[in-house]
Amino acid sequence: MTHAYLQGPWLLLLLGLTQPLGAQSTRAERTGYRQTSSYADVTAFLDSLQRLRADLRLDTLGTSAEGRPIPLVIASRPLVADPAAARRGGKPVVYIQGNIHGGEVEGKEAALMLLRDLTVGRLAPLLDSLVLLVVPIYNADGNEHVASGAENRPGQNGPPVVGRRVNGRGLDLNRDYVKMEAPETRGAAALLRAWNPELVVDLHTTNGSHHGYVLTYAPGLSPNDTPATAYVRDRFLPALRERMARRHRQATFLYGNFRNQDPDSLNQGWETYDARPRFGTNWIGLRGRLAVLSEAYSNADFATRVSATYNFAREILSLAAEERATIRSVVRRSDKSRPDSVTVRSALGPPVARDVVAELTEPAGEGDGGYARRRRTGVFRTIRMPVYDRFVAARREARPAAYLFPATLTPIAELLRRHGIVVGRLAERWLGEVERFKIDGVTEGQPFEGHRPVALEGRWGAAQPGQVERGWFLVSTDQPLGLLAAYLLEPASEDGVATWNLLDGSLVVGGESPIVRSRHAVRAGVAVLP
Repeated sequence: MTHAYLQGPWLLLLLGLTQPLGAQSTRAERTGYRQTSSYADVTAFLDSLQRLRADLRLDTLGTSAEGRPIPLVIASRPLVADPAAARRGGKPVVYIQGNIHGGEVEGKEAALMLLRDLTVGRLAPLLDSLVLLVVPIYNADGNEHVASGAENRPGQNGPPVVGRRVNGRGLDLNRDYVKMEAPETRGAAALLRAWNPELVVDLHTTNGSHHGYVLTYAPGLSPNDTPATAYVRDRFLPALRERMARRHRQATFLYGNFRNQDPDSLNQGWETYDARPRFGTNWIGLRGRLAVLSEAYSNADFATRVSATYNFAREILSLAAEERATIRSVVRRSDKSRPDSVTVRSALGPPVARDVVAELTEPAGEGDGGYARRRRTGVFRTIRMPVYDRFVAARREARPAAYLFPATLTPIAELLRRHGIVVGRLAERWLGEVERFKIDGVTEGQPFEGHRPVALEGRWGAAQPGQVERGWFLVSTDQPLGLLAAYLLEPASEDGVATWNLLDGSLVVGGESPIVRSRHAVRAGVAVLP
C-alpha cells in the first residue's frame, strides 16, 4: 500500500483537465491554489453558471449575522420548482454544504467545481437521478473575516490567507444545531423542514493528527442508531472508501485523532470526536437521515485537499444515484421507527483493532495549535491499534408516548418547532397519569458559546394521577422526529433543552423538572401549532 498522494504540478494539471471548456473557473484554480474564493467570487461564479444552464436555480438559505445573503443552489434534471415537485419526482434529495468554518476552504472550492461539472460538464447525468441542494459558503461572514493562515488556521498547509472559524456573532456554527441561535443554523433548519433531504454532506478540514490519509470521514455518531445511520456506517462509507482508493488513488479512513501523537505512543489508539447533536452530522443522524462528515487533511497542500474533497463529494453523488431506491427505503424505515428507549448520554464504545497509517513527527516548539507544535518527518508507518469509532449508551430512558410542559416555556416550544418537531397545545384540561423528574443535582459548566451549559442528575418517579391545564404544550413521540424530541426534552440529556439553559428558572435540587411525561397517548383536544 502506498501512502503518497498526487500533489504539486501533476495534480494541478489533472484538476485543470476536469474544467469544461469556456466554463467559469474558481479563484483557487485561477491562482494555482494560492488563493481561495471570496464571497463576491462565489456569487459571481454561481451567477455565471446560471446563465449557462437552465438545470440550476439560485436561491438563498437565509441571511447571515452580518447581513449577507447565503447562496443556495438547486440543481436537477429536469429542474424542480419547489420541495413539493421534488417529492412528486421521487428522486432522493441531497444537501451539501461547505465552509461552515470560514478557514476550512476546500469544501467551498470543491462545491463550486462540482456544480460546474454537474451543470455544464460531464457529471450532468447524475442530476437525472438526484435533486441537489448546495450551499458552498455556509459561513459567509467567517469567510470574509480574513487573516493569515497562521492566525486563522494554524497548522493548515495553505492557502496563505483564509477566513475565521466563527460566524459574524462569534458563534461556532458546528456547535449550534441544538440551540439554533445563529441565523445560518435557522436557515439550514428551515431548508431541511421544507426539502427533507435524504442525505446531508458537511465538508470540513481537519485540525489535528498527522496521518496517511488525504481525507477522513464519519457518519452520524449518536448511539441512538437508526436504519439510516446503520446503512451509512456499515455500507455507504465503506463503499466510498473503496471507490476513492480504486478510482482516484486517494487513501481515506474513519475520522479521528491519535490519542497520543508521540511516535512511541501511537499504538494507544485512534479516537473519533463526539456523539452530541450540537454537531451537524450527529443532528442529521438523530433525525433519521443519512449524514456524511468529510474532513480533508489539513497537512496536505490546498490543491490536494480540494481534489480529495471534490472526488469524495462526486463519489457520494454517484453512489447515492446508484443506491437511490435503498436510500429512500432506509429513510422510510427510519421515519417509521419507534424505539422503546432513547439514549440520553453517550460513552465511547469498545475499540476494534485496525491498521492505521501514521506519519511520524517530532516536537517543534511552542507553535499555535496543539498539532501545529509537531514537525512532520515524511516517514509513514502502518500500526495496528485500537480504533474507537462509535459510541454506546451511558444512560437510557424509556421512550414515553408524550411529553408535556407549561405554557410559560414557550421558548422550548419554539425551539422544537425550528427543529421540525410537531408541537401541540392542549385545548382543554387533561387528567391522566404522568411521571415527574426528581432533581438530585444541578451542575453548571464553563462558559461556552454564550451559555453556561447545565447537567442535571435525577430520576423519573413512578406514574401518578395528575392534572394538566389547558394551554400546556404537548409533544407526542409518535412522529418521524419523535426520537429527536425525546432526546431534547429528557431532563438528563447531555445536549437537550436543559443543557442550553432553557429550564434554568425552574431547576432546584430536591425539586422537579417542569417537563413531565406520559407513558400513554394523551386523549384530549389538541391544537397543533402551525
